[in-house]
Amino acid sequence: MLSKRRCPHTGVVNFFFSADPHLAVGSIVKVEGTRYLWRCYTDPCTAVGSEADIRTAEQRVAELCRRADAHVDGAQLIHAA
Repeated sequence: MLSKRRCPHTGVVNFFFSADPHLAVGSIVKVEGTRYLWRCYTDPCTAVGSEADIRTAEQRVAELCRRADAHVDGAQLIHAA
């Protein structure tokens, strides 16, 4: 499961997997103008992008985190067999 928290001081929105709620796996920050810069730190889906609205940026980060989580789960099943 993916959760998100917004820092009241910086405005950065960080995303976390429930397995490790202290290690951010993605983030969104508002940049100059009306753009939102998003980053996903999960391997193999490490990526960065920019969106016009925060909702779309959140969707991008969430989708990449889901893909990375599915990749890890699949890899664990393959190695366990």
